[in-house]
Amino acid sequence: GGKYDILPPSAQAILGEYVEEGQNHGKRTYRRTPSEAQKGLGEVFIFYWDARDGKELTGWWFGDKIGGGQVWARCTASAELPPQKGWRCPVD
Repeated sequence: GGKYDILPPSAQAILGEYVEEGQNHGKRTYRRTPSEAQKGLGEVFIFYWDARDGKELTGWWFGDKIGGGQVWARCTASAELPPQKGWRCPVD
């Protein structure tokens, strides 16, 4: 992986702490708990999408809503919890 002196905008958009909130496609979902500086910014979720819509959409995602909307990053892993490595940001 590369190292950044300045994070790309897509990475800046998803930084923060997340709390568990519900499930999607059999795995937990998470919602960002905004810091003071992030208040007023949009919602960010981490969620898993299975192969029902094709392999190219399978994996863990950061997005502004579960299952659609704007997405900032994706990881093709199918682990039970969101992985620490393997994220593509911005989404290719």
